[in-house]
Amino acid sequence: MKALIILLLVTAAEVISAQTYQEVMQKGMQQWEEGNIESASAIFERVAAAEQENWLPDYYLGLVNTTEAFNTKDKKKVEAQLKKAEGALQSALLKTEENAELLVLEALIYTVKIMQNPMTNGQKYMPKINEIYTKAEKLEPKNPRVKFEKAQFAMGSAKFFGNDLAPICKDIETSIVLFEEFENDTPFYPNWGKDQAIKALESCQQ
Repeated sequence: MKALIILLLVTAAEVISAQTYQEVMQKGMQQWEEGNIESASAIFERVAAAEQENWLPDYYLGLVNTTEAFNTKDKKKVEAQLKKAEGALQSALLKTEENAELLVLEALIYTVKIMQNPMTNGQKYMPKINEIYTKAEKLEPKNPRVKFEKAQFAMGSAKFFGNDLAPICKDIETSIVLFEEFENDTPFYPNWGKDQAIKALESCQQ
């Protein structure tokens, strides 16, 4: 009887913990959607510290800082955002086997570095980014974010060097199909990118 009571208490605690996790993560997502970047970052950082085996809070901590760094002109602020993103990525990698979502995040971090200093960092990081996307594609060939972000990166290079964009536009089109087919029931599993892919395809077709 005592063992049963303990089991019920533990189960109840786990249910409450799961509910709290989902509520706090949802709050972080809402803050991010509303443009409250620092607040969202702080929430994800707090959840990541509490979740010792869940890589997703670290992933979103990295993603929110990386995507904001694309739009930040203050170099010191970008450095701080990238430092936080890189720390979150390393933490996430300790909590899970390597996966394509984390590789996409890593590639995006390097892409920000190129944007900040194209002359110095372009030659340094471009081969690394291509290597990351190739690895991610092998891990998860049907992951839409891998296909789309790889195409996005290739698009930037193609425009710079004046290369044909048609194969890249085809890859973006393929990514949209993958977005429509992609399914994962894990709460807060990454599902972003489809809207950006549609806009990118429209731009391709003009």
